[in-house]
Parts: sequence; C-alpha cells; structure tokens
Amino acid sequence: MTTLKDFIKWNEDKWETKNKEMYTQSDNENTWPWFSKELDSDVIDFIGTDKITSTKILDLGTCSGTQAIALAKMGYDVVGTDVSTTALNQAIELAKDLPAETKLEFLIDDILDTKLNDEQFDLIIDRGCFHSICCISTKKYIACLKRLLKPGGKIILKTMSLKEQRFVGYDTFAGQQIPMPYRFDEEILRNIFSAHFTIEKIEDSFFYSSVVNPPAQAILTILSNKISL
Repeated sequence: MTTLKDFIKWNEDKWETKNKEMYTQSDNENTWPWFSKELDSDVIDFIGTDKITSTKILDLGTCSGTQAIALAKMGYDVVGTDVSTTALNQAIELAKDLPAETKLEFLIDDILDTKLNDEQFDLIIDRGCFHSICCISTKKYIACLKRLLKPGGKIILKTMSLKEQRFVGYDTFAGQQIPMPYRFDEEILRNIFSAHFTIEKIEDSFFYSSVVNPPAQAILTILSNKISL
C-alpha cells in the first residue's frame, strides 16, 4: 500500500531526474514550455496594482530561479524553493553576480513537507508547481501554504488551462498514470480553494514563455489568506 510519504519521495526523485536529463541535453538551458526568463506581465501588473513595496516573497518551485532573481532585483526579499538540487544549482549559478546586498536565498524544500518557518511570507508565487503536484495531495499543499503565509498574505497561482491542448504528458506511479501538468478551469479552482482562501481573481492568462510560441494557455488565480477572528 502506497502512502503520501511514498508519493512525495517519488515526486522529488522524478523532478530531479527530469531536470538532470533536461540540463544535460540542452546545454544548461531550461526547456520546460512554461519557462520564462522574465516576470510575466500579469504578475508585474498585480505587484504594481497592489502597490507592493516591502514584501517577503516565496517563489515556489523556482526551478532555475529566473522569477526569484527578477523579483530580488526589484528590491524584494525573496526565497526560491525547489525539490531538485540540479535546478537549484542552476539558479545559484545564475544569481552569482548579483550585488551582495541582494536579498535572495535558494533552498531545497518540498511544499508538501515544508521545513520553512510559519507565517513568514507576505506573498507566495506558484508559477507551475501546483499543476505538477496536485494529484499527490491538494489538502497538504493548501495546509502548508496557509502555514507559511502571514495573516492576510496573498498567493499568485498560475496553472495550465483546460483550453491548452499541447504539452500533454503522464508520469506513472504505483501502476497509475499521473497527468503532468494537470489542467484547470475556473470551476475546478473555485472548488479547490474557496473554502480556504478568499479568491480575489480568476482569469485566463498565459505562461509567457522563452521556449514556446504561442505561449501555453494558463489560469491566473489571486488568493488571500483568510484572517481568523
């Protein structure tokens, strides 16, 4: 009988293997179709609209770190986490020439079994992590997000859209096929998150990409942590 611990270990090993293969075959280039060297325009718009000026940010599933680095260059205090040592080594290498005062840290961590401290982040950005692990444990993912967020903290979540028909793949665990990435629409996302967070926005978007054109269709969801009375 498989357990959540088995799933988590399988997922960590899977992504380390995938990243090793990718970086070996692509001359140290990130080739995931949702990869972007720049921040997505709707993420920039959200930060500007909410007038976010002094914020500690978690870049969840940072992979090669470009999003975390871009945010750190804007002056934010950023932690980028990933389950893959190979990916984080790429991120550390990419960030090595940043000024010494830059507030940026890369850590090995699994959101389904996080070792990060409680209530330390004002903003969590998940650009492609949840749609790769939701079949393992959505409940655990939500519980860990809520623990890491400060009261009233926010989440920018970007997931693959049901409208996107490309990049369909499956992984296999315990004889079962696991869709990767999973695809969502507004109804699915509301059913998952409405009981746990305030949903500020759900809208069609894209994984603005440095790899594929046209970019993959996505769903952008803005969540805020409910404050206990």
